[in-house]
Amino acid sequence: MKNKKLWCLVGAVLIIFSLTSCKSNEDNATLNESTTLNAFYNETVIETVYNTETSVIVTTENNIQNTTQSVVSEVTTNVVKVETTETYDEYSKWSKAKIVEEYKNAAIKSSASVKSQQKIIMKDLKINGGENEKMMSFIKSIITKFLESNSTEINGITGGYENLVVDDVSSASACKSGEGVAIEMTLCEQTSGTKEDENSGSVGHAISTIGDISDIVKDLNDRGLSLELSANEEDTKIYYTNPTINVVINDNGEIVSGTWKCTVTISMDNLKAFGKDVENVTIVMDNTITL
Repeated sequence: MKNKKLWCLVGAVLIIFSLTSCKSNEDNATLNESTTLNAFYNETVIETVYNTETSVIVTTENNIQNTTQSVVSEVTTNVVKVETTETYDEYSKWSKAKIVEEYKNAAIKSSASVKSQQKIIMKDLKINGGENEKMMSFIKSIITKFLESNSTEINGITGGYENLVVDDVSSASACKSGEGVAIEMTLCEQTSGTKEDENSGSVGHAISTIGDISDIVKDLNDRGLSLELSANEEDTKIYYTNPTINVVINDNGEIVSGTWKCTVTISMDNLKAFGKDVENVTIVMDNTITL
């Protein structure tokens, strides 16, 4: 009887341990299942985040690359433009000697085929500083008509350009004009006496001068203005101021347009007008030649 109870007790204990074991296995299985799900979830999330970050980085790098290429392209374009501009205005680098040479060659080449128009305008006339207004008005009317009659057409390019030298020019510049080049020169001012060759001196070489003033006095006498110059040549001076040349030379090396200008001031001391002694007569004129 006692043995039967003992075996019953042993059996009960075994049943309890069996149930405990099953519960433990179920818990382990549940734990393993949970761990597996968590690992899968974490791996998926990490991979997703990593892929997202990678995508962002790649996109940013592409933007940087595109932006960099755009900036480089813009800088390259600007550099090319600067180089083109410098080549376009190569004439601005010409020296004064080069400009004088090009002008002379163009004048020689063009002279046989062009005609220029000269216009002389009186700006001022004074006799004895303006004392004798009646005489001054009469002389002015005669000289004005004389100048108008001498505003005539000139064959070829004016001046003794064959003899033009660098020392005749105080400043010079050149720049591109259409398919050719525009040249601007300021000449050295000149002072002449009564008897000078019209193509001598800095102004004579490039524009021309009055020449021998005695020929002009003779023409004025023929028009009714009785003048007699002083025997002393030092009493008569002619001043050429503000002498300039502006011309355009085409790609064939010919002058196609131009303006030659200067102000001419004639000062005559100790002369006779209508048989009367006159201390001084000063005439100021603008001389302009256009092509």
